[in-house]
Amino acid sequence: MRTVDQITYQARTGSSGMIFETATSLPDQAASDLWWRRLEPWLRVGKPESRAYLNFGTEAAFIRWYAEPMSHYDWETAKVLAGAADLLTGRYALELVNPDQSAPFQSQAQLPLATTERGSGRDAMESRARSADAIGQLVPLLAHALRGERRVTMPWTGSLVPEAVMWGLLSILDMIGDATPVSFLTYMSSTRHEAETPGLFVGFRPDLAAVVPPDSGFIRLAETLAAKFTDDPGALRELLVRQGMLEPADHASRIKRLLDLLPVLGAGGETTSPGPAWPRTEPGRRVRREKSGETVRCPMCLHEIEGWNSLGYWRWDATSEKYIEVTIPADLNSLQLEKALHATSVKCDSAPGEARIGPHYLPADYGHFGSPVVLGFIGLTKSGKSHLLASMVGAVAERELAKIGISSSPLDLALHRRYLDNWVTPLMQGKVLPGTREGIVEFADAFLIKGNGGTERVVALFDVAGGDLAKLDETTDFLWIADGLFFVVDSARITGEWVDDETFSNVLDVVRKRARSQPVSAAIVLSKADLLRFEEPVDRWLRSAQVLKGRELDATEFLRESADVYAYLDGKNALTMAEPFEVCQKATMHVASPTGGAEAGNGEVYPRGVTPRRVLRPLIAMLAMTGVLTGPQAEQVGV
Repeated sequence: MRTVDQITYQARTGSSGMIFETATSLPDQAASDLWWRRLEPWLRVGKPESRAYLNFGTEAAFIRWYAEPMSHYDWETAKVLAGAADLLTGRYALELVNPDQSAPFQSQAQLPLATTERGSGRDAMESRARSADAIGQLVPLLAHALRGERRVTMPWTGSLVPEAVMWGLLSILDMIGDATPVSFLTYMSSTRHEAETPGLFVGFRPDLAAVVPPDSGFIRLAETLAAKFTDDPGALRELLVRQGMLEPADHASRIKRLLDLLPVLGAGGETTSPGPAWPRTEPGRRVRREKSGETVRCPMCLHEIEGWNSLGYWRWDATSEKYIEVTIPADLNSLQLEKALHATSVKCDSAPGEARIGPHYLPADYGHFGSPVVLGFIGLTKSGKSHLLASMVGAVAERELAKIGISSSPLDLALHRRYLDNWVTPLMQGKVLPGTREGIVEFADAFLIKGNGGTERVVALFDVAGGDLAKLDETTDFLWIADGLFFVVDSARITGEWVDDETFSNVLDVVRKRARSQPVSAAIVLSKADLLRFEEPVDRWLRSAQVLKGRELDATEFLRESADVYAYLDGKNALTMAEPFEVCQKATMHVASPTGGAEAGNGEVYPRGVTPRRVLRPLIAMLAMTGVLTGPQAEQVGV
């Protein structure tokens, strides 16, 4: 009989205080220290509503949190099972009776488990996993997992629903032979963790209104598997075994097998899943609006690309760090075609443009949603514009826009992941970002964004080095078609003396020369505002609502903030920094802090961590001024 260890931790003053071990069955102090280091970051983000299963590869842990009734703290005691991952599986952990009701859960002794043993709550868990509430969430989650995503955030919709959803997901992944490590936290208040787990991590957030729309190419497959699982899990398992799904295969080969099996899986009629449907024209699906003969303006070389759909396809290869041409077979069905085109790009066909700036690529969906909205970040080197952009993208990735009814999804997943890995994640880990390298001719990231009642629009974000902006070379061609510009003011330079910024002057010269039929909106951002946190009115705005006070835009609130920032710059003899306000058609002014604090003396880390403040306000204002957000209030944003 194999065993798992038990550990009890206490946090007498809650998750923000000291966490220490009070009892364990571990054999020695070294083993205790190892598990404490692994689990400490996760212990801090849990609550009594949470269950966490953390698969570290060969070992795994299952955590429950507890608090006394009427306690002032978020939790006081955490009980942990820890052992081999092939013994303490995610499904088995979910099948256990709650530790506070289970006599065998004693921290001083090892708990015996058998690899073939069913947990005491197996039948109840399987029943909940096949309920309409659970299947409604399982379908989009399974679609994300089949696509191979590593981090998925789901809405928390009620007690025990996340546990049932995860049990169903783990069951189906096991049936199709997918051995990817899966970890989960069933109730989480933040997606920012200091720790990482291999494979897939799923978190459920109570403040998330809806799941990120799954890739349409995997929806039907997920629906079919979930429907068969609901009808008869045993029959589904037997069918998949007979069809050879448990034979060794890599992820791509496994998905191809499943796609080939769709006619067999769907035999007997159309498959539908209980709960919210994700049909082939579901609201979250990208509805392409390209017209015959429509041209797309390349934002990197300004070439007009005709026949967008006739261009070849390319895909970024992380190993070689270059784009590789993709051959698309002519005999693919619609689902296979969508899968083949996933995460592809097209190459701009401008020979002069390639000769001038080199080969350049755009996401394949860039030209499928009408005229893209091009936004750029303007400021001197070390002004904080890269930190502002990274904190903005981090907030968008954490679904902060969903709180006010704005949906968003990455336009190109490979591009988005590169930006997260290289910029957002290091910043959120407290590292000072390097300046943007000069000579970069591509946008940093792009999203598909839709406001309430509006249509989906592509929003591309450019971050160009201050040195390139100062000399306006080929890297700044996008300025001639930009719809909006974020002018980043470095608070450290607001010293009461005359201030100038040559990047502002150069860019505004381009804006003046552009035709009046091409209006430009501006958001002037007083960045690094934490340096001015004791000065009125900066301190008042820095303490106010992070996003919006409600779910509706308030044009008057944006006007008040703009007036206060303008008056502050005037009082500091720095009105030259407000010049975009006079030149651009519409403009707003904002207070923001991308990091929440100053960097350490060596300029490498933020010793108190990173807590962005009000970084989404400028973006929301810009979305309103450029027409991405619609309605009476949106039309009044910007003066």
